[in-house]
Amino acid sequence: MKESEPSLDPLDWQLLAELSRNGRITQNALGEAIGRSPTAIARRQAAMEESGVIAGYEAKLDLRRLGHGTIVHIKIALGSQRAEALQAFEEAVSACPSVVRCDLMSGTDDYLVTVLARSLDHFAEIHRIELSHLPGVVRMESGFVLKQVVKPRLPPSLIP
Repeated sequence: MKESEPSLDPLDWQLLAELSRNGRITQNALGEAIGRSPTAIARRQAAMEESGVIAGYEAKLDLRRLGHGTIVHIKIALGSQRAEALQAFEEAVSACPSVVRCDLMSGTDDYLVTVLARSLDHFAEIHRIELSHLPGVVRMESGFVLKQVVKPRLPPSLIP
């Protein structure tokens, strides 16, 4: 099945913006915010869920309160970009329990990996036990998140 751009009107975009701010908002509150009945809002929301525009809902977790307040982004360069090398790396990094995100990148680095750790000492352990064994890696550069300046949100450029 070919993915196509959804046909969304301004009301749909308002609905998406509200849901991106608060995925647990009630149909009544959505209706008030957008100026439509809860039933109309529910129909639109269900249609966007069915079409895959809304892929799901998730809880925003306070990682510090959960004991994993150290977020580390690691830029990784491989020695080869051959399909076999990329596949071996991707399989291995997917098996690393501390890795919460891994993106194939363009540019100088091949991958951007995100790890959650309890502390610097814990990251050193993750590096030694998990990351140092990844196949094909010729360079790793770690950066520690000091402060999240912009939280994930729907960019205004998407909203007509």
